[in-house]
Amino acid sequence: MKWNFIYILFISLPLANIIHESGELSEFLGGHSPGSSYDNWVSHVTEGIASDGFNDYGPDWLDVQTTGFGNYNKLEFGDPILSYWEDIFSSFILGDTTLVDSLLQDSIESFYYELVIFEDTVYNQIFHIIREQLDTNFIDLNQSDNDLDDVVGSFRNGWGMYIINPQATREQVVIQVPHPCDDFIAPYIAIDIFLETNAFAFMINGAGREVLWTEVGNYSNSKSLSDPSRYPNTIFQKFQEVAVHPLIGINPHWPLVFAIHSFDNESHEDRKSIIVAAGGQNSFTTKPIRDITDDHFDIINFTSEYPIDEGQFGNTNSLHVTDYYEVFYDDHCVFDNGETEFPITLATELKGPSNGVQMVDLQNLTSNFSVYEPWIHIELDEKPMLFDSIGISNDSIYQNGSYPTGIQNFSQIREYYQPFIHGLNSYLTHWETVSDQGAPDSIEFITAYNVDNSDEVYMSWAPVYDTNFKTFQIQADTDTLFNDPILFDLEDYDILQYMRLDHQTLSGLSNTEPWWFQIRGIDHFNNAGPWSESVSNILPGHSSPDTILYFSDGIALEGIINEDIDQDSFAIDYTNTFPGNSPTLEIYGNCWKSLQIDPFMPDSGTILQVFAKIDSISEIQGIGFSNGENSIRYSFSGYETLDIEEWIPVYQGVGQIGSWHSYRIPIGDDWLAWYDSLSVLNEVHFINDHDDTSSAPGSVYFSMVRDITPDLPIEPSVSIEFDLTNFRNERDDQIVTASFYSTIQDTDSYAFSYNWEFGDGESSDEANPVHDYIIEDDHDYTAILTVEDETGRQGWATTTIQVDQGNSSFPLKFNFVGDIMMGRRFEEIDGIITTQGVNALFEPTRHLLGMSADITVANLEIPLSDQGYPHPSKSIIFRSAPQNIAGLIYAGIDVVSLANNHILDYMEPAMIQTQNILSEAGIIHSGAGMNSYEAYLPAFKSVKGQTIAFLASSDRTGQYNNYQPYLNAGVNKPGFAYMTPYYLKQQIQSVEEVADLIVVEMHAGSEYSYSPGADYDSYTPIEDFADLRTNPASGTGFQMMEKNGMEAEDYSWRLDRPQMWDRAIRHFTIDEGADIVVVHHPHIIQGLEMYDGKLIAHSLGNFIFDLNYPETYPSMILNAEADESGFTAFSIDPVYIDDYLTVPAKGDLGNYILDYIAMRSKELNTFVHVDNDNQRAYVIIDSLAMPSSIVDYNAWIDNYKPFDLNGESYFHSDPIPLTKPGSLSQILAGDPSITHYRLGREKIWMKNFEDEGSSLWNLNSINEMIQDSVVRKGEAALLHIRSESSPDNIVTNLEERIPFKNEHQHTVHGFIKTENGKEVTIEVRCAIGRSGESLFTASMGDSLSGSNNWQKYWGDIPIDEGANYFDIRLNSGVPDSGFAFSWFDDVGLVEWDSLKEISQYPISISHPNDYEYVQLFFNEPQPESFGLQIQNTIIGDLDPLTALPKVVAPIITTPNYFYFYDESTGPVGEKVWKSDGEIIGYGSTPELYCEDPGVYEISLTVYGPNGQEDITSFSVIGLEPGSAQYEIGDVNGDGVITVVDALLCSNYILGLFDLQPQEFLAADADGNNLIDIFDVLLVSDLSDQ
Repeated sequence: MKWNFIYILFISLPLANIIHESGELSEFLGGHSPGSSYDNWVSHVTEGIASDGFNDYGPDWLDVQTTGFGNYNKLEFGDPILSYWEDIFSSFILGDTTLVDSLLQDSIESFYYELVIFEDTVYNQIFHIIREQLDTNFIDLNQSDNDLDDVVGSFRNGWGMYIINPQATREQVVIQVPHPCDDFIAPYIAIDIFLETNAFAFMINGAGREVLWTEVGNYSNSKSLSDPSRYPNTIFQKFQEVAVHPLIGINPHWPLVFAIHSFDNESHEDRKSIIVAAGGQNSFTTKPIRDITDDHFDIINFTSEYPIDEGQFGNTNSLHVTDYYEVFYDDHCVFDNGETEFPITLATELKGPSNGVQMVDLQNLTSNFSVYEPWIHIELDEKPMLFDSIGISNDSIYQNGSYPTGIQNFSQIREYYQPFIHGLNSYLTHWETVSDQGAPDSIEFITAYNVDNSDEVYMSWAPVYDTNFKTFQIQADTDTLFNDPILFDLEDYDILQYMRLDHQTLSGLSNTEPWWFQIRGIDHFNNAGPWSESVSNILPGHSSPDTILYFSDGIALEGIINEDIDQDSFAIDYTNTFPGNSPTLEIYGNCWKSLQIDPFMPDSGTILQVFAKIDSISEIQGIGFSNGENSIRYSFSGYETLDIEEWIPVYQGVGQIGSWHSYRIPIGDDWLAWYDSLSVLNEVHFINDHDDTSSAPGSVYFSMVRDITPDLPIEPSVSIEFDLTNFRNERDDQIVTASFYSTIQDTDSYAFSYNWEFGDGESSDEANPVHDYIIEDDHDYTAILTVEDETGRQGWATTTIQVDQGNSSFPLKFNFVGDIMMGRRFEEIDGIITTQGVNALFEPTRHLLGMSADITVANLEIPLSDQGYPHPSKSIIFRSAPQNIAGLIYAGIDVVSLANNHILDYMEPAMIQTQNILSEAGIIHSGAGMNSYEAYLPAFKSVKGQTIAFLASSDRTGQYNNYQPYLNAGVNKPGFAYMTPYYLKQQIQSVEEVADLIVVEMHAGSEYSYSPGADYDSYTPIEDFADLRTNPASGTGFQMMEKNGMEAEDYSWRLDRPQMWDRAIRHFTIDEGADIVVVHHPHIIQGLEMYDGKLIAHSLGNFIFDLNYPETYPSMILNAEADESGFTAFSIDPVYIDDYLTVPAKGDLGNYILDYIAMRSKELNTFVHVDNDNQRAYVIIDSLAMPSSIVDYNAWIDNYKPFDLNGESYFHSDPIPLTKPGSLSQILAGDPSITHYRLGREKIWMKNFEDEGSSLWNLNSINEMIQDSVVRKGEAALLHIRSESSPDNIVTNLEERIPFKNEHQHTVHGFIKTENGKEVTIEVRCAIGRSGESLFTASMGDSLSGSNNWQKYWGDIPIDEGANYFDIRLNSGVPDSGFAFSWFDDVGLVEWDSLKEISQYPISISHPNDYEYVQLFFNEPQPESFGLQIQNTIIGDLDPLTALPKVVAPIITTPNYFYFYDESTGPVGEKVWKSDGEIIGYGSTPELYCEDPGVYEISLTVYGPNGQEDITSFSVIGLEPGSAQYEIGDVNGDGVITVVDALLCSNYILGLFDLQPQEFLAADADGNNLIDIFDVLLVSDLSDQ
């Protein structure tokens, strides 16, 4: 269509009031135009400031905004002035200048507007302009000290200027500038776009947006009344309506309105230069912004790949298009250079206001689903980052000193944006000149089936992509599609023009009879694709649903006794009908009704369909079914948290208020699960419960109840055949080819997807694949085929392949890890993923994961998604960027469970995206889906000939916290597979015939619990609950306590109904056929249990997580081995989450973790052997055949303090360390004076300061450090440095508080050494919560001052019932003079079991256990060392018994101490230390004081089981103060190394004479504190040189 302009012959009919001007249009807008009555139009725009600094108007010298310069006349809705302007613009658009001029002259005294015929002498074009006359009473001085920038004249109305291009070649293109003041570059770029694209219209507002506002509260742009994009009653908007509305529908790409804006990059940092969007809410961005086909016909792709050349502005490098554009979109946007697709940045701001007046006006007239976008929001950086990066100043970029300010100031900016204008122009040219003669492709994978309404059919298909797509067309008929069928297209359903659409529900079709359908695509140029194949909604094997209940006036509703309070609050409604014209039952009071129905007998697969609409919410709204004696009730809505012993709440909160919803009820399965057998049902209950009389009840509508079982999808039946052929050798491999053939029987599907697992780790998606096996095994291979039909139903078949001529590839190796959560703190600006990449999370443990196992399994506790929306009621939600799937791939994760309480954190879109991303990465997953069928589906993996089925489910529904909608899946509701005994049994039965191994993963148990428990979510806490809250397995567990700061979701009473508690349901799962059960959710590691020869891992804890709770940091990797007989071995690698990074736990830290697991496992009657030498543990599968040994040793009392025991004076020893390995099993005997004892566990597992995996010590200043120069044992200790000028004492504490069992006694302990110290001490600070003020601080006793050698200090901590958490504080004060040094080593806190009285020996101790200490109580000290004789039991085999004594410093200056420690390996019992044959100590950390210099021979003898012993000796040296040492090899100190020195070494070895300290050091050529033959040889070598 062309506008019909009326050209007036000005020569013959001159009109004096029409102004004729010539020059450059761009100069008239913003520069110098001598041929105009006034010029630099932008400088005259009405200005004002409502809030200083709110908007950026550029440098002050550019254009100072002056309040009162000009006026703005606001119009109201319905103002006749708007109608008058509509008439003006209507004539203006048509080119009727005579009428326009007449209308303007008639209103000149009030509007002050005039018509100008402007000849642009550069473009040689005529433009029609409606502009306002200047009022020269307005004067803008701008800079007070600069007369050159003064502006005389502004506007009295400020309604803007409007330009028409009568000769426009692009009559559909309109350019608008709504903010000419603060978007200060926008007018100049906009006029360039207008002229260079030869657009039809240009419109620019005549006032700044701060000129007039509501003046309510503080100013914001949304409150502006002079901003036409926010205030609707404007001349600006009226022009758009008149210019644009008639263009709708003329052409598929008409109109195109470009709204030009600009922004400052100080307020909007790190933005690209150009942001292109279609409004903040319109994410379905299409052309010209983005072409969602693969053709890439859009503005971005018509721009040069390097829009800014190297050196163009002094820049060193060219600017790539990806640094030029941002786009707001919903899927993907790329620049395609023909070889590479470059992603365009997704805009996150400056997308245009969501309620922009011009945008809303235009988009209300068009469809967001079209392939063409009519309204384009452009944001331009006022000073692109390129200029900032090369140091171009504002003065240079805007040409400071060029006055008056105008278009000449923006020459560089205009040049910078020329590539964008060129790209836009090229896009328009391409669209106008390149014809589209290609039709949309044929549409495939069509399905049609009945939905819940009796008059609706659901269709799905694979979408097609066509550059100019217009609509899908769907034909429907009950007979033949060639005899006048019904046609559906965009006129019937607007969304059918959305080319990515893959489904549509068609209404008005009675789905009780068969219909046939076919579909095609058609584009805007009437190119039609071929019709698809025909499909029907009712397929063979299906029949229409049976109606169980239908409402009418004659039905007899009865009240339910004791519940039906408002007996008359119901009605049969014939107006609010659904589906179709079906009458409904409305209940609107506290009303419970029962209706008798014809008795019917469900089977286990019966599904009932219930229609309901929640009009407003009551306490409980739902439906029930009864056999007259028993009933099951389902809640659909209500704000009450229900007891699931009485209700099934799976659908509670699902339906949208005010809308009908279909609920599919698995009545057969549920009745069997509740009552163990099926029964004839004869009653339906309708419930609107509301006992709260203080508020009005809601109301609910019920419609018909149908049995839809006859029309449910049918699962495919699968069978496999194969042939083995072509046995051959290739490259030293023996190979056999297997040709597989599949047969599918499925009456309701046309297309199937195939997933073959061949048993050797390879797979295929073909229907009949051919696969080569390498003969490398001695056992059969199981191949499995999984087939999925169009309805999502699956079938499986397996077959056995015999290729048993090679060596065995067994064992099949697994490893299992706990919860993986890669979001939240990991993705913050300083998070690990942000700064190091996602692989960094898995790098430290990668060698233990996929690199050491055939199958690695984890619980993925987070959606991998950037889609979806937050769960409406959950308090803790998170998600992780989709690209973080790379971390799982890098780690070698093969299988993940999605059955957890976070899979719906961002609802269905995020869950679906997560599943798709995992599938694309080849990571199999199970446990969640769009319905319960999908959620319960197994995942299969076939490796080394074995087929493993992975089943996942959870009982953490959120129902116990009323997180509606709840998280478990229903028949037609998304979520995870709900864990109950009934459904676990069904899951296992579904795979037991096809799987060699069945792995069951559960997300269950109580968060932050240490053991599997029961009744931990009880509604009523038992008596003395507070004393039990720290033991979640004790009967009630935790409750919600704000002071805990727990990120917990089940600390309140849970009304959930798994029907069995933790151990019982896990035992049940093994009984039903599972080969292993792995549990997630508690976040804390729990014990392992062997049950009936199968393993249950009750909690693997966290693996990748960002919690700040120390009890969640220890974790484990569970390793398993299997062969054709099942699982054969299990082992454990300890790991630790250190500052959010999971690392292997080494040394003592690893052993603490493993001992803890062994202790927890023993509580579950399972033995775990801990190899303390190698930090690995092994589960004893058969405890009757496990190897064990015993070692004896003594616990000697070296240090003690007075103690008040029940009012009597006693003494108690320091915490005496118990010997490892193994664990304490008996106290054999003891000194008669010892009357009591108690056993203790270490609470500080990183107490030795070694680099073993934990950095929990909080080193927050440069004067506290872990160093290796001065230590008591090992290789590290903590050092404090203070000086007399230090401002305060120094404290090293833990980064987080650790849970504290306040019912137990505790003792703090550790080694300290000081030099010039002041008030040095070890403290324990206890508190109620994880943060906040402390309750009290206790210390080891008296603090230390002065200089002190290494000494062990300890002190008891008082009991306080309010103490729930503790912190360790290592405190050093400020010295009186000089510098003070304090060293700390082996600092810990012992948690004691109850005090036990000794009545007789021996005393048996349950083992394995994690006791580390014993403390002895006696009534009087003994003159000599005394203690207990103790026995450890060691389970399993260890390294050989080897004595490995260590000395901190082998050379000292006397008098001083030698400090020793033990690193012996193997089954170590008693340890005896000697110096020159005299016993100097027992245990692990003896010391020796040497008064005189000399060479001291030290030996350590370790005793093992069955009389084993091993001894190692070495020498230590005490030097005189100031003595000089000899050169190595110069034994006699004569300054020359000769053969004599070698002979002296030999004579020492033979015992012929002793060496002095300096001589010994010179003779010890290899520095190992021993003189042996190797030293003789080394000295001999030195003598030869």
